[in-house]
Amino acid sequence: MRVRTHLSLLAAAVVLPLVLGSAIAIKLLLDAERQAVLRSMQELARATVLAMDQELTAAMASARALATSSALYRGDFDAFYGQARAANAGSARNTVLMRPDAQQIFNTVLPYGAPIEPPTAASRQRVRAVLARGRGAVSDLEVGSATRKFIVSVELPVQLGDGGRVLLGQWVPARHLNGLLPGDVPASWLVTVFDRDGSTIARNRRWDEYVAGRPRPELLAALHSGATTATSESRDGVPMVVAAARSSLSGWQAVVGVPVDELEAIAFHAVSLTAATLLCAAALAVAGALLFARRLLAGIEYLGAATEGMAEGWLPPPADLRVTELNSLQQVLHAASTRLIRLETARRRHLAEAEGARSVAERQNRAKDEFLAMLGHELRNPLGAISSAIALIQMGAGGAAAERAHAIIGRQSRHLAHLVDELLDANRVLSGRVALAPVPLDLAAAVREAALTLQAQGTTAAHTVDLALAPAWALCDPHRLQQIAGNLIENAAKYTQPGGTIHVATRAAGDWAELEVRDNGKGIDAELLPRVWDVFVQAKVPSRAKGGLGIGLAVVKSLVEQQQGTVAVHSAGPQQGSTFLVRLPPAQPVAAATQAPDAADAPALHGLRVLVVEDNADLREMMCALLQSRGCAVTAAADGGSAIALATAQPPQLAFVDIDLPDISGHEVARALARLGGIRLVAVTGYGQPDDVRRALEAGFDRHFKKPVRLEDLEQALAEATPAGTASSL
Repeated sequence: MRVRTHLSLLAAAVVLPLVLGSAIAIKLLLDAERQAVLRSMQELARATVLAMDQELTAAMASARALATSSALYRGDFDAFYGQARAANAGSARNTVLMRPDAQQIFNTVLPYGAPIEPPTAASRQRVRAVLARGRGAVSDLEVGSATRKFIVSVELPVQLGDGGRVLLGQWVPARHLNGLLPGDVPASWLVTVFDRDGSTIARNRRWDEYVAGRPRPELLAALHSGATTATSESRDGVPMVVAAARSSLSGWQAVVGVPVDELEAIAFHAVSLTAATLLCAAALAVAGALLFARRLLAGIEYLGAATEGMAEGWLPPPADLRVTELNSLQQVLHAASTRLIRLETARRRHLAEAEGARSVAERQNRAKDEFLAMLGHELRNPLGAISSAIALIQMGAGGAAAERAHAIIGRQSRHLAHLVDELLDANRVLSGRVALAPVPLDLAAAVREAALTLQAQGTTAAHTVDLALAPAWALCDPHRLQQIAGNLIENAAKYTQPGGTIHVATRAAGDWAELEVRDNGKGIDAELLPRVWDVFVQAKVPSRAKGGLGIGLAVVKSLVEQQQGTVAVHSAGPQQGSTFLVRLPPAQPVAAATQAPDAADAPALHGLRVLVVEDNADLREMMCALLQSRGCAVTAAADGGSAIALATAQPPQLAFVDIDLPDISGHEVARALARLGGIRLVAVTGYGQPDDVRRALEAGFDRHFKKPVRLEDLEQALAEATPAGTASSL
């Protein structure tokens, strides 16, 4: 064969594997891009379901709140109509109250007493079904009797005081739900929400035309079968790839459809740059082979010319006839190979980063779900107890039963407040926004106090707590040290069987003051040990009643590190117990300070003039009753203007002022009352961040209390406002 043919075969041997490998790589990348688009469609479908669930959850919460109305319980529907209108103000929801035969008593979209069309047979059947089940339900798409427009409703059976039953519904226009659909989607994408029967509730395009319509049979069959992806045609006849997500709350399904052509175009566009790069590399290889062939043929011609010259008696200038062109070809191929390897390495790195990000997102999502489940359990128990106690009181129970109900309400309300305070405090601690005041402190005394407090609360009553507390002085915040020790001891009690032993020790060890908490409980699995300090991460406990929120150890680690300390954990494995070791910077011992008198022992004044400014009627009434039971002369106002007028007419000695008032802020009220002089001002608010406290003090308040106000804080405020020599014991 000729040299040109050999070079052509060589070029083919080099280029063909490159082209084949590139084609395979492009095919794999194209498939990966298609899957990425499908995942984004599924995420959009889940986001749509979440938006619908949030609206339905809000409607259900509103219905449950209205169901507790005393006016409804008495059958005073006129008064309850006004409460429902007020509760729905500012939202798209309306309230309907129906008899067991589905005839509407009233609908807040109409004036009270306005005639309403008789119910349809389907409405009667639905009402009977909800009443028979005895629990709340979410309806499918229906036409409202009062508006004759498409609506969905959340319906709750309610027992009246006379033994009768009614159905309380919170309905939302389907057009409002349609407005909740994500708006930042491509114009060609179709987002649709179907109810359990397959009727269209929401659609991001031409809703008025397709509402209540049903999808094509093949798509409906796929949705009923539980499929998350399918191929179908839109009702416009466009072939589409669809992704679906189902709501566990309502049973509705959100479907995101993308035209097949557009899906392929998106995937092709994503890999086109890589394909172009690979094709350029192949073109360079072919061009190099042709260039080298020309140079080799030139060398052969030179040799021929030299041979002819030798025959004629002359020699051409000397030339290096080594095949340097092949080395140049090797360098080109090496350069092309290096470029391909760089592209492949970058692709693998990007894929690994994407996989890592997905794993992190999945772990965070699981942690979020577990936390929400735990928080739901922790909140559901006290709320259930409070609801039952309130129901018992509403039924007229007296004597010991009423006292037990009041005790339950108080105890569970404090528990709810503790949960909220724990979450807020954990947020401040974990974000590094907590203010620390480190002082020289003996670990032994502080840890002993924390252990005795948990023993008195019953946390460690079923365990043997062994205290080996040697003096060990550390530089730390006293309150946060109590929190660290309490969290560690409580964690040990949680994972130690009844009858087990918890060993707590303090000691001075070289350049550190150490706190050790060791138990002989269930231990920590090896796979959990590296994540034990992560927020919301916790091992399984025998009973959810002891589960907690999974934030205690994360708070411990953050507080210790913020005080320049270290914390470590060791466990030999399941059923081998665990050991937590905290090390804090040492400090020089100091003399014990004289203990300040307990604010709870402070006296209160009978006849003390107190002004309560609170826009929540129930809270205002309860606070006035509590102050009056302490012998105070109480006046109350529901807004800032009334409060200033009352204080001007008869100045109080003490004023409890809510910050968030309907007309003016509590800060403005405080400034106005401060100008009158002689009034001690206490801010009462649900806002408890350090910036909120600072703003309250700058406005003229003397104290800042977070809702709900504890009894000891209230009595301390009364004691501080009591003139010297006029107090009497509570």
